[in-house]
Amino acid sequence: MQEIALTGVHVGGYGSDIESSLFRLLTLILEHSDIPRIRLASVEPWDLGPNFFELFENPRLMPHMHLPIQSGSDTVLRRMARRCKTAEFARLVEQARDAIPLFNVTTDLIAGFPGETDEEWRQTMDFIASVGFGHMHIFPFSARAGTKAARLPEQIDGAVRKARSREMHALAAELKQQELSRHIGTQVEVLWEQQINADTGQWIGYTPHYHKIISADSSICAASISRVNVDSLSDDSTMLANSARQAQVQLAEIGHQAGQHGA
Repeated sequence: MQEIALTGVHVGGYGSDIESSLFRLLTLILEHSDIPRIRLASVEPWDLGPNFFELFENPRLMPHMHLPIQSGSDTVLRRMARRCKTAEFARLVEQARDAIPLFNVTTDLIAGFPGETDEEWRQTMDFIASVGFGHMHIFPFSARAGTKAARLPEQIDGAVRKARSREMHALAAELKQQELSRHIGTQVEVLWEQQINADTGQWIGYTPHYHKIISADSSICAASISRVNVDSLSDDSTMLANSARQAQVQLAEIGHQAGQHGA
């Protein structure tokens, strides 16, 4: 086993009923296992203690967390009954990035929550741009029967919700490209998941920061971990890219040409 992920409905609340905590659980897993890579699934930001990111000093704990923000406006967050303000969230992300270089934070966001004004939406756009995220799950608000949000006044028109969602998707794509670009020129340990093109020999894997990377290195095996260079972004700028095979082909051509000259 190369990697595990801790998941659940309320991961951050682990241990509240047994005098333990997520921090304690991770400490025990790191101490009593030799699993190479350990990941966390979505965790609510208010569940993380002040020293939580010290755990990531152990390189087996992958430097990525999914922390849902849902809105970048404090007044909207209050209507959502979220237990975290934007300033607190920003400090949390800063702590993570101070502790671990290039720490990747991903998030969830709802566009068009009931009562969301143009100014509140602009606050959200500005906040998301200032924090920066490696990836975002963006959802136009959808009322569910029987929920408090469905009964709130000032429901946002569907066209406005969709327009705001499109605007946020465009920003998220820019932020993702910026995040990925920071890794160009580095070396990363990649867990290779699957070959996506047998003809070209291309494989897809995940870096410790949970970024997808593509490579055609002929030495790759499924479910293996290998260290590769991050040479560029993929053609659509949505993934990292390793150009190992291209370099191998060029070297082979050089060797072939040298052999012809020698003959």
